[in-house]
Amino acid sequence: MSNATLTRRNFLAVAGAAAAACAVAGCSNMEQTDMADTGAEEAPEEEAAEIVHSSCRACISNCGVLVHVKNGRVVKIEGDPIDPMSKGRVCPKGLAGIQALYNPNRMKYPMKRVGERGANQWERISWKEAIDTIADNLMEIYEKDPMKLVISTGGGGNPQFFGLHRFLQAFGGGNFFEPGCAQCYLPRMCTQPMLNGCNDTSIADSTVGEIYYDETVPTCLVMWGTDPSQSHVPSGGRAVNNLRMKGMKTVVVDPRFTPDAAKADVWLPVRPGTDVALTNGWARYIIENKLYDEAWCVKWTNLPFLINEETMLLYHADELGLGEATDYVVWDAKSNSAKAMPWPQDDALEPVLDGEFEVNGKKSRTAFRAVWENCQEWTLEKTAEVTWCEASAIEEAVKIYAEGAPHSGISIGVATDQYAQSAQVPEAVTIIESLMGNACHQGNTIQSRKNQSLGTYFLFPFNLFGPTPLSPSEEVVSRRLGIIEHKGLNYWMASHIPTIMEAMNTGEPYQPEMWIDRSGNKLAMVGDAATFKEAMNKMKFIVHMYMYPTTTSVELADLILPTAEWLETAYGADRCNVWLIRRDVVHTFEHVDETLIWSWIVSALADRGHKEAAMAFEAENCGAAGPYWKTYDEYKGYLAAFMSQSFGEQWSWDECCEKLPAEFMPMAEWITSTYESYEKVDPETGLPAGFATNSHRMEPYAEAMTITGRTGGPQGASFWDMYPLPPASVDYLPLPQYEEPAESPITDTEFPYVLTEGRVPMYHHGTLRNVPWMRELYPVPQTWVNPVTAAEIGVEEGDWCFVESRRGKIQGRIHVTEGIAPKVIYQERFWNPELLDSDDPSRAWKAMNVNMLTKNDKPYNPEFGTYTLRGFTVKVTKADSAPEGVWVSPTEFTPWLPEVTEETGGGYAVYDA
Repeated sequence: MSNATLTRRNFLAVAGAAAAACAVAGCSNMEQTDMADTGAEEAPEEEAAEIVHSSCRACISNCGVLVHVKNGRVVKIEGDPIDPMSKGRVCPKGLAGIQALYNPNRMKYPMKRVGERGANQWERISWKEAIDTIADNLMEIYEKDPMKLVISTGGGGNPQFFGLHRFLQAFGGGNFFEPGCAQCYLPRMCTQPMLNGCNDTSIADSTVGEIYYDETVPTCLVMWGTDPSQSHVPSGGRAVNNLRMKGMKTVVVDPRFTPDAAKADVWLPVRPGTDVALTNGWARYIIENKLYDEAWCVKWTNLPFLINEETMLLYHADELGLGEATDYVVWDAKSNSAKAMPWPQDDALEPVLDGEFEVNGKKSRTAFRAVWENCQEWTLEKTAEVTWCEASAIEEAVKIYAEGAPHSGISIGVATDQYAQSAQVPEAVTIIESLMGNACHQGNTIQSRKNQSLGTYFLFPFNLFGPTPLSPSEEVVSRRLGIIEHKGLNYWMASHIPTIMEAMNTGEPYQPEMWIDRSGNKLAMVGDAATFKEAMNKMKFIVHMYMYPTTTSVELADLILPTAEWLETAYGADRCNVWLIRRDVVHTFEHVDETLIWSWIVSALADRGHKEAAMAFEAENCGAAGPYWKTYDEYKGYLAAFMSQSFGEQWSWDECCEKLPAEFMPMAEWITSTYESYEKVDPETGLPAGFATNSHRMEPYAEAMTITGRTGGPQGASFWDMYPLPPASVDYLPLPQYEEPAESPITDTEFPYVLTEGRVPMYHHGTLRNVPWMRELYPVPQTWVNPVTAAEIGVEEGDWCFVESRRGKIQGRIHVTEGIAPKVIYQERFWNPELLDSDDPSRAWKAMNVNMLTKNDKPYNPEFGTYTLRGFTVKVTKADSAPEGVWVSPTEFTPWLPEVTEETGGGYAVYDA
């Protein structure tokens, strides 16, 4: 077959592996590939559709679905009633799976850049050449300094989240980042369990299982910065609506009038970036009006413990010569003296909850008194003034929540993760929930049920279950970029994105040289994307893995690899006592599950004499996480072994396909297993189980955060690797103190409005902007403005506008609504695949991308290094027209309609590691 040179508006459509220059944004997948027999054959007889249990991955939810497969093609997707969370429902993103699978934009083969980076000219190569090229570059890095490698993924688009850490351990070092991480979920996922000893309270990430059982109706649910009706529609959205109809009261804290806010008993349209002011206002009201559960606070929290004011830590009995190092210290009302408080509580003592005393000649407050003094200034009036909420509404919301205790709960969402006080909101919520005793009772969002798959990310790093020969060394851990200052990142073994950028720009403390990214579109997802692109463009070699080309592919990559859609992958998902199984029902072109791509790279490194890579295939080096695999069947065997452990058996993959989905245990037992679990006796110790914290109690006084800043983790060493780290330059405070956002509409006259973001039901992070059905539903980002603000700007419904910050300028389409407060602007992040094959492909990520406006500079959250994606200032002006070339009408999306693609076996059929 001869070579073919194609225009910018055509995708590579040649059989065989011969070179051909092309642009990556066109659309044709009707060509026969060299993986299939090209000989003439008779048309097959019509077959009945096979219906397969599977699990969606259009977002993080993993809802159960039934996939209809006919003649080797997926023809229909519907919800699976066996899923206890979605109960047979499926959202538009899941239904769009067929359009994503058979999308003409998909990258079909490995390709390498020809010409200058960013010129959008590519040459098809074989999988062997791709893996060899990557391995050769990695070996060069490894011999100089493994830490010069940077790899990344996206939480929404990649279920194999911790598989990247596994790869870094097999490589012997390097940095990992994910554009959410410190800006999405990590602050809650780390802080709340550290302090409440149970779980974070995210509905969207499925840790709040309590809302899914008809038998357990919470009296009140507070949805704080979370919108399940839009971000988690079939599961959380359905469940909350069901409970509301059963009598559950709801409070919604959100600048937007979401569908959940429309049905809420109270809506608090908080000013973006001021949530800590509101939480402190709630805490003051609860304490001032004595709504808290004093007996619970004394027995099951650290609030009666005495503080060493010099260290900010709680006294231990050995410091005062009162008892063991494991005991804390309380002020005993009976003896009017400081006494050791062992675990469990000594009932002969009468701990004082609120007070200040002299201990060894020094002032010492109880932790409760410290909490009160921290929130004392936050009257209803001051809280209302700062947050832009009505004082009467704040009071009503607190009362509804408090009256429901101990059967109410607070769920916090991604909104609170996205500015510099990301750790302080989950700290403050833990204070409120601890005061009310809202933990491990029926209806609480805080429970101790165990997630069988550790959040469904169970491609474990080798060190998860204890030290192994492949565990990272102390040097590797301490050299992760930004980790000393922002130690909470170590909970995900991550590095700090702005510190990586600084290293790229300055070469300090070392110069990263190679970046491998498996995700969608970093230029649409990372804060202040223009500065990110400038920094990452200094990498010597960049590899991008994804299902279809994005601006990251076009602008930055030197080599691109075609990964599989979820209908082409195998996996499992734990959904409230049910194991769902995702089955690879089809394999097209040369697409490969990235799980196997990483292992192929490790195998190629081992062939080149890489010591750790060779060790990663030997079981004795890998601990309970198990060794790497070289074939997809080996990988599926790994999944089967892990899932079947939940049933006390050992199944093959085929047996898993026959037996799953299935419940781990009787559902009634699962539901009630966590209630009052802190009181249950641990058979190994003979003592109450308590909570999974240092003190065995809930710890609203967050000394664990202070210890983390000084040592690396709440128990004196970094989270995963058990190495102590040098202290951060700034202490992590044990109580949440409000800080006004660095860019404040209170003082900013040039940029007088404050911007917030938020999801829409059609997309998850940067995905599906090239799926015609989704774009027909939401073709361009809306810019929400209040009627008062619209009059100030001079815009009306449907007008095009410019939104501008100190970092960039983009466009949106005006939506005038009372559902946003005056002076607040909402716009969803966006990118435009239709502009990839224009004369200026960079406009695809610049024209309408909110992350052209966001901040990635200081101030950062001390604990996690979070930068600012919400709560910064902007100005809005009217535009004459839409951005040139942006598609708006449904007919414009016709080129993206799905095209027939044969089952070819995927990349597995043409490459053998």
